[in-house]
Amino acid sequence: MNPDMQPPAPRSLLDTIGAIFGGILSVIRKAPVAFAFLIIAAVLYYQQLYQETPPELDQFAVKEEPSEPKPPPDLPQGTAALVWSCVHQVDTKLSSGLWADVYYGMESSFDGKVIVAKVTEKWQELSDDKRQTVVKLIVDTWVENGKTLKIFASGDELQEVTIKQLPNDEAVAWWKPTTGVQLATTQTGA
Repeated sequence: MNPDMQPPAPRSLLDTIGAIFGGILSVIRKAPVAFAFLIIAAVLYYQQLYQETPPELDQFAVKEEPSEPKPPPDLPQGTAALVWSCVHQVDTKLSSGLWADVYYGMESSFDGKVIVAKVTEKWQELSDDKRQTVVKLIVDTWVENGKTLKIFASGDELQEVTIKQLPNDEAVAWWKPTTGVQLATTQTGA
């Protein structure tokens, strides 16, 4: 054994009590912080357990597309289900579009080549330019959906669109591929 190295001197009773007391004080000083963290963690955990996840925030939920209604069973014989579906889609788009207060509804021939669209009394408040825009929108929406549903190959098959104003079902505009949009001459533009 090396004489320079001396074994550590035994601790005195006072040093041992001081070390124990220092450790206890250290635990007591840190306890409020540790206790606060435990309480916050418990509150957050139980709040999460009883809180429902809103459907738009649930990223793993399977969202179902709204299904298109099926054609009614009393559909006139000879009417293609695709034509009925096209009427439904076009009607839905136009009823929720910019001109929803003017557009009222539509009917189609059995083959989808002749349609009659109905407009509300607000039609009278429109200028001739806006009336032509509404007619073109109806025609374009019909052709677009008709091509998507494979009713038309190119859209050239559409023969005639008649616009009638409610409540009298008075014809106020027409569209044909050869003439384009024609407005009734008895109308007064706004």
